[in-house]
Amino acid sequence: RTLIKTAGGYGFVDYDSTAALSDLQLDGRCGSRMLKRETSSFGVVDDINRKASQQLRSVLQGGDLGVIILILLSQIRSRVLYSKSSDMVKEHVKVIGNKYDDCEAVMCLLLEYLADTSDDSKAKEKFAASMPSLLDLHEKYGVDTAVAWMLCRPLVRKSMFYMDDSKLASKASPAYLKPFASSPEMTSSYQSLLPEAAWKHITPSMFEVFYSLHVYDITCPAERYNVDTDRLKKDCERLTQLQKGGEAARGQMSVLAAAAAAAGGNQDQIRQATTFSRTHAVELDRLKHNVDQLSKDFQRQQKRCKVVLSKLEAQKESLIGPDKEVVNSSMFAQSFMTFCIYPRCFLSPEDALFCAHFVKLLHKIKVPGFLTVELIDNIVNSVTGSLYCMTEDEAGNCSIFFNEIWKSVNSWRYDNDAFASELKNTPGSQLSKEFAQEYGIEDHSLTGGITHDDYKAIYSQWHQKIGSAAIGCLKSSEYMHTRAALIVLSRIVLIFPTQPKTGDKILKTLGPLQGDGNERPDIRATAQGYCSQLTKARDEGVWKEENIAVTKARQEREKTKAEERKKKLAQQHEDMKKETEVISRQLGDGRDGWRPDRRDERREDRGRPRGMDPRVHSRAPPLSAIAPKFTPKSGGESRDLHGRPGESRKPGMERDTWERDRSGRQSDSRDSRRPSGETSRGERRKRSRSPEPGEDTERSTQKRTRGDRDWAPHRRDAPSSDQQQSSRGGGPRRSDRRGGSSRY
Repeated sequence: RTLIKTAGGYGFVDYDSTAALSDLQLDGRCGSRMLKRETSSFGVVDDINRKASQQLRSVLQGGDLGVIILILLSQIRSRVLYSKSSDMVKEHVKVIGNKYDDCEAVMCLLLEYLADTSDDSKAKEKFAASMPSLLDLHEKYGVDTAVAWMLCRPLVRKSMFYMDDSKLASKASPAYLKPFASSPEMTSSYQSLLPEAAWKHITPSMFEVFYSLHVYDITCPAERYNVDTDRLKKDCERLTQLQKGGEAARGQMSVLAAAAAAAGGNQDQIRQATTFSRTHAVELDRLKHNVDQLSKDFQRQQKRCKVVLSKLEAQKESLIGPDKEVVNSSMFAQSFMTFCIYPRCFLSPEDALFCAHFVKLLHKIKVPGFLTVELIDNIVNSVTGSLYCMTEDEAGNCSIFFNEIWKSVNSWRYDNDAFASELKNTPGSQLSKEFAQEYGIEDHSLTGGITHDDYKAIYSQWHQKIGSAAIGCLKSSEYMHTRAALIVLSRIVLIFPTQPKTGDKILKTLGPLQGDGNERPDIRATAQGYCSQLTKARDEGVWKEENIAVTKARQEREKTKAEERKKKLAQQHEDMKKETEVISRQLGDGRDGWRPDRRDERREDRGRPRGMDPRVHSRAPPLSAIAPKFTPKSGGESRDLHGRPGESRKPGMERDTWERDRSGRQSDSRDSRRPSGETSRGERRKRSRSPEPGEDTERSTQKRTRGDRDWAPHRRDAPSSDQQQSSRGGGPRRSDRRGGSSRY
């Protein structure tokens, strides 16, 4: 699988999960290989090493190796479900299902790689030389009918449309295609592919047409072709403007420069991104080639669909059977669903799309005896039962098929014009006698078809069956049941449910799956995503049978809940705001409204031990103006409790000391207790600055005699340097003239 994706350049064919395929990618898979390549990665196309791809292809084609691997994969796929790796170890159902899905995915990938003629014109001839016939695959190698047809289909389609593809009407098909071409011998070999009882209700022509065609042959995604062609043309215009340069290229250059800058590029990388380089030239050539190729593919596919439609129109009388009793038999829908649709729709996304479009096509061309309503009833019964026994990829394929079918079913139920134009008075609206009796419908449906009221009653029962099966899977303790139901429901969320009773039950059932008590994180995430999608679909009117009064009441309830949530958030915000104010007030009461300057706090912190409360610092203001005093019993000296032990302060001394410290005009009281060889930090900071005019001699002398023993700290009663300078007539200092403090 990795070799084909990387070395072979076929990563666009592969997929991680069928449930993850978008509508855009599904539309691309209905078209040509070029369209599939352009839509697989949303326009991002990987480079292909053609030399490595050709080498890998030659290895797989040599010695029939590729076909041998295909046959082995088809055999292993059917045995994975029943084989045991060990009697002691019990494998989980999920692991077994993943093995089954991997075999199917690799088989489809390898088959398309070997049958591709884009790089090797003789690829199909080499493939036909190695591939056994359809009958040998089934009888000799034990491959089931649907897979045997899948392996031979590239060669069968080549033989069917060889004249149209080669444009040589007079030339017969080559010899290597004769074992796979439609012939009486080929038709006679079909008898062993189905049980004998099945041929009573299915004609060989219907069997051959159903298994021979591909989704490419019956539907053309015209809108997707046009969208991707326009996108590629815009890219071509952008690079063409960049190539020409000038004023027209400035807009493109700015966009490229912004993209390069957002990616973290430097100036050289930005310059290279805005210059038309060889890489841009190669990209421009690729875009031009893809535009031309898509246009040709679109025309070719339209022609192919017209050819197939004309062939089906020509043989529609013989597809069911000429006998009138066989035409209106209730067994046709059961047999066609059991032996044709059901085995094929689970193989791949392309096969699921084919089955849905083939049913719509037969109903559209009004094939006699093709009872569409009964076939849809069998489809609903099969899907609801299969939810309990399918793998993840099979659930994805089933959801793709059922989504396409249920779109038409929904439109016929809720659109009277669609019912009248598409279903009313058609062979598909007729019922067999057994089916009419089962649902209590009158005999007019046997010949003229059902009425809209009859169809509404049948639709309600289908809707209830699907809802009951889905809810049962969601409540199941088995992982695969819940996983499969979520995959199918997520795909059809825009068209099912449409009845509010079923929708409310599904929403209620999703509750336990979304909680933290669910030990499966992937199930919990998928359930949460589907619940959001289902709620959005309900609000957008997908639940079409919901009463208007009920809808308005629910909208009012939701509006009231939203307002309550908004008020609750506002109340929480106010409570937090009040709590913050209370905390701020409590912190402020401990300081008696004192708010010191942050610069003073930083300055005062230098002399305070780390972690010490500033309120108990000796240089801080008193905690209270009427601080209590302590008087010893022995009659010693009384002292204030806010002071340090052993200190006796006069009334008002603390405030005076603190004010003097703030003004910087008197030294700290602690400095007076320093040894004679130490100075305060403020004094050292003074001497470190540049000398002012008129104080050079004094400053330099103090600096030179700093270490002398006869140096003494400045006395409080001694005149300051400012007073001495003023007495000498030096005038105010430059810092005082600016209005600043001399301390700084």
